[in-house]
Amino acid sequence: MFHRRGVLGFLAGAIAGVAGATYYTLFRRPLPQTRGRIRLSGLEAEVLVVRDRWGIPHLYAHSLRDLFFAQGFVHAQDRFFQMEFQRRLASGRLSEVLGPKALEVDRWMRIVGLRRAADREVATLSDRAREALLAYAEGVNAFLSRGRLPAEFSFLRYRPEHWVIADSLAWLKMMAWMLSINWEAEVLRARLIARLGPERAARLDPSPAADTPTI
Repeated sequence: MFHRRGVLGFLAGAIAGVAGATYYTLFRRPLPQTRGRIRLSGLEAEVLVVRDRWGIPHLYAHSLRDLFFAQGFVHAQDRFFQMEFQRRLASGRLSEVLGPKALEVDRWMRIVGLRRAADREVATLSDRAREALLAYAEGVNAFLSRGRLPAEFSFLRYRPEHWVIADSLAWLKMMAWMLSINWEAEVLRARLIARLGPERAARLDPSPAADTPTI
């Protein structure tokens, strides 16, 4: 009886230990480090990251390059799986990790060609823009090199590729496209103003109140 209880106790302890280790590895270890110091190769000087009471990071650096590097690192710390999903969406590569159900989305995004446009644009960037985007990408990759990936990568069983300049440009183009979906309403408003004047058009299509909270 005692032997059986001992075995059961050992098994229960082992299961609890494995469950605890799995929970820590998947969900606790990938969380952003918000206190203390992090040593990263690639920075020219120390960068101060201060998080306010809402968890929003505020960056203080001695150079623009270090600022963009730190921004890339902090962005990746906070939301790298979102960044990964977004670059795959913009590039038409979701089905590589999500399977056939994402093929239609990928086909459409490849027809639109945001990634092709981003790849071409890299060669036309000014030196200043290229340096900023490169520093940002290096900051993202500094995070990836630490190996603390979000839990979604464990569930999907793959490791992300390094971040490159075109990844940032592709999502910028995706954001511009998404934010332009109200073009019909803007054209209608312009026609109303031209036909009725600003005051009468405003009564028909009022703008948000001045004290409306911004997001």
